[in-house]
Amino acid sequence: MSERDNTIARIMRAQVRMYHHFAFDRSDPLLTANLTMPQLKTLLVLSLRPEASGQDVMATMGVSLATVTGIIDRLVAQGLVRRREDPRDRRIRRLELTAAGTELIDGIITAGAAHQRRLLARLDDEALLVVEQALGLMLAAAEAERALEPDRS
Repeated sequence: MSERDNTIARIMRAQVRMYHHFAFDRSDPLLTANLTMPQLKTLLVLSLRPEASGQDVMATMGVSLATVTGIIDRLVAQGLVRRREDPRDRRIRRLELTAAGTELIDGIITAGAAHQRRLLARLDDEALLVVEQALGLMLAAAEAERALEPDRS
């Protein structure tokens, strides 16, 4: 393995260790959410694709429309998702997160943020700049990769 590959492997191991630190954060709403994995995936899809149709969710998740319909029915019953008619095409029902659904997903996505802030506060100014630069580089790489993906709309 090259030195570059070894460096990447060390970074990946360190990331896994960090994920484990955050996984035990008792304030993590993922541990208290009463959702199945398909329901959670559906909420995440809807958070990234506001006003998606059932067909959109089906294509993104790779499941049947009947499966998506059942999942959406349960999320609607929990008050996390709402259906509405598409004003341009009355045959299409648009799906969107309710305020409660948005709050739940935002809480899951940002879980551990307070813990991360405490860890960052332990770093000196020079180390904080290194972390900021590293995250900026990772974000730029992610955005460049995303730009190469086919349009998912």
